[in-house]
Amino acid sequence: MIVMFKKKIIYDDVKLEPKSESRLFGFENITSIFKNQSNDEKKYIPEELVSKKQILVTNLDLSKPTNSKAVRLIQEVQKLDDRTIKPFIDYNEGKLFYPILSKIGEVQDNVECLDGLVYDGILEKEIYEKLIVCPTHSDTFSSSMRLYCPKCTSMDVEKLNLFEHKRCGYITESTNFDFSDQNNSHCPSCKKPIKNFEKEIRIPAMWYQCNGCSEKFDNAVIKLHCRKHEHDFDINSGQFVTTFSYKLKNSEISINSDTNQIKDELLKLLEGFNFTAKLNATIKGQSGNVHEIPIYGENKTTNESILIFIKNHPTGINQSDINSILVPKLDINPTNTLLVTVSDINVGVEILTKLYGIHLISEPDFSQIISHVEEFVSEWYSQNDVKKQKSVFDSLVSELYEKNGGKK
Repeated sequence: MIVMFKKKIIYDDVKLEPKSESRLFGFENITSIFKNQSNDEKKYIPEELVSKKQILVTNLDLSKPTNSKAVRLIQEVQKLDDRTIKPFIDYNEGKLFYPILSKIGEVQDNVECLDGLVYDGILEKEIYEKLIVCPTHSDTFSSSMRLYCPKCTSMDVEKLNLFEHKRCGYITESTNFDFSDQNNSHCPSCKKPIKNFEKEIRIPAMWYQCNGCSEKFDNAVIKLHCRKHEHDFDINSGQFVTTFSYKLKNSEISINSDTNQIKDELLKLLEGFNFTAKLNATIKGQSGNVHEIPIYGENKTTNESILIFIKNHPTGINQSDINSILVPKLDINPTNTLLVTVSDINVGVEILTKLYGIHLISEPDFSQIISHVEEFVSEWYSQNDVKKQKSVFDSLVSELYEKNGGKK
């Protein structure tokens, strides 16, 4: 049984060929991993679904005050010059903070809040910095580089350059040149002024010198120093810690309600129907791969399961959105899978959801979505009660049949 609640469909300007595998079923090979389907078993879009003019999506006004944390965060990010949320790094304590979160009433280290907006397609996650930390004390990010003399292991090492004054050809160590006053520097040989260092001076060589033992060498011994616990460690033994920034994916993006709020409502709804519900759950599939599911519910009595995906895009739900749902659905093999959205539905998406048993609920506001999800789960729950009653009845009939010696 397919339950479908939908509103308007957006048609692309590009014509969809009725038998175009690449347009609509580019992920068929992915599904065959789980279903063992061959290319001959592919299904195609009906010819009547040829594109029409694109229906424009009207963005909501984000300038109005709102209690929605997600919307308020977007408003704060839009005030930034580069529209990017950058972390503050506490090097001694080994912690990351995102100060902008305090402006919407969230704790500053709530990374899950930002990752949730990445999953919803609002923010884009980018590598901000890769830190090399102590392999023994990875709880601190504070480390510095130290240079040592390879002969006496002293840290009193200086870098020396060989300078050449191009105009007169004089070559000497950099210590013999005085560039402390860039506006009044002179060649120690020809005494002529040097006004442009990059154009007038060439650096033909570079080396190190130890002030302790006067040894000169090409390469110093480089080690990292754990500043908090006062010890060195080899640079090759260090561990990498990746920090992330979050960039607004589309400066014009808008959402018309708080996604976090609907997640809370859906959790309560499932719990009311005797489900154990989890938010942003990591579920291992049959292949051994782990999938992150926005909402995962499991019935306490029947062990039947449900996956709920929440996606919102100003340009509508497209086929790649279904692709991202299809892989975990086929691998986990839940009893039911729901896709809920306040966005419009692009052409071809509805057919894909029917083909693969994804129940689509698309409404202009979250209150209607909650109502439809409740209807769906209620009907599913009532069907389970009928099955239970039938099972109990069949067991009683079988028991009476045996007591009567096989006579009806």
